[in-house]
Amino acid sequence: MNKKCKICGKKIIGRTDKIFCSVKCENYYHIHLRKATDKAVENINKILYRNRSILLEIMGKHNKQMMVDRKVLELKKIYFQIPHSFSY
Repeated sequence: MNKKCKICGKKIIGRTDKIFCSVKCENYYHIHLRKATDKAVENINKILYRNRSILLEIMGKHNKQMMVDRKVLELKKIYFQIPHSFSY
């Protein structure tokens, strides 16, 4: 079976379940995957922080549940749906 490295495209020699030809390619892949994941998490956290701030501003010191009109939330530009993907 001729498998190729996921990063550099070189032929893989060794175990049949190998994905990368070397530790260098494996590290490269995981570092870039972690950076992309961290960026997405950071963007989602910004959105959630903003939404919490808007809700706190609207609710004031009320700790109980209350109904808030959707139009009020739209005027404050709250995010109702967090995007599934971000452009990097």
